[in-house]
Amino acid sequence: MTKRPNFLFILTDQQRFDALGCAGNKIAHTPNMDKLAVSGVRFANCYAAQAVCSPSRASILSGLFPTSHLVLDNIYNVDDTAASADYNMRVLWPGLLQKAGYRTGWIGKWHLGDKGPACFDEWLGFNSLEPHWLGEPQKSKYRVEMEADQAIDFLKRNKDAPFALCLSHYPPHTPRTAPSKFAALYPSMPMLFQMYYGAVSAVDWHIGRVLAALHDLGLTDNTIVIFTSDHGEHFGMRPGGANKRGAYDECARVPLIISAPKLIRSRSVRHEMVSNVDLMPTILELAGVEVPKEQHGVSLVPLLRGSPRSWRSAVFIQNRESVQGKEPGSVDSRAVCTREWKLILRDGLSDHARSLYELYDLRNDPFEFMSVYGKENAEAVRKLLVELDYWAKQIGDKKTLELTGECAKDVGV
Repeated sequence: MTKRPNFLFILTDQQRFDALGCAGNKIAHTPNMDKLAVSGVRFANCYAAQAVCSPSRASILSGLFPTSHLVLDNIYNVDDTAASADYNMRVLWPGLLQKAGYRTGWIGKWHLGDKGPACFDEWLGFNSLEPHWLGEPQKSKYRVEMEADQAIDFLKRNKDAPFALCLSHYPPHTPRTAPSKFAALYPSMPMLFQMYYGAVSAVDWHIGRVLAALHDLGLTDNTIVIFTSDHGEHFGMRPGGANKRGAYDECARVPLIISAPKLIRSRSVRHEMVSNVDLMPTILELAGVEVPKEQHGVSLVPLLRGSPRSWRSAVFIQNRESVQGKEPGSVDSRAVCTREWKLILRDGLSDHARSLYELYDLRNDPFEFMSVYGKENAEAVRKLLVELDYWAKQIGDKKTLELTGECAKDVGV
């Protein structure tokens, strides 16, 4: 790129890693998300730092795990986490880009406070719980359409200056609802899935409108587009509660596509283990802005360029699972995931959980159907505990150190 790149950061809410066609889903109708993957790099193994809205969003923006940025659960009745001494959210990548001369904007769901933070020059956001329709369902404008209109307007007004626009759509998060013409793309599915996938396709359609505007304004070649979601969706089939809050792939693994036509030399699928805390250093490096030392992510730029290099063997997930009748997030859990194994540790039994410890052999059980935790796999557990323990010491996560100690005693290593 001959000048500083623009950024279009697109975030959906509760979209599974496999809810798009380019991930091999033959049902999902997502032509625009798929085009992004064709023009860029899709990271097949990207995990949320915590599989619930506010903590994951805070990790995306700060490059920190939740126990460091201190957004440990969903945020309500708080003005601005970025300005509050109760949270470590003062250094965010939009703010650093803003200081470097970027025009910054946020459109759509924020879920990190009721007011717009100072790091955005233009703010058209809301915290959470706004309806997906601007009026009566199916008879009024779908909120995603309005947000796409706002994004296109932002692009037109800021096309001559470096910009960083964040477009954050609430769907396919519950309540599951979608315009009937998009739900109709899935006629053989039960209503729940019609609406979920219909919402994904509606978002895809309007992403296409925004990408077309980029093209018409002559901005495509100098704009880096990043598409991801804050967490996935297990449709009530896993422990943890609220269709998320777990380390299982359905809710913790998220889509991640980075498209930069003039930068990426090798369009591909990368299978390295990456985390959404890696997004902050990636964006800053791409912008030529110094990356703060006090953060946990690693820049993905070498992977984007196809440069051979060593990479981490595991990713880590912090969660707070729920118990019916108690406050949300009353059970702390941690997980470590490699290409071969996933180990989940809990300090109590959350809804539908049967064990404090679970181990999955991902080579033979990629859908995590049956835990093989026990003394017969003690050596695998030991190696994963070493990974967890080392990571916990690096970021100062005392709960993980407590859980790894208890698990080591339980399995006898």
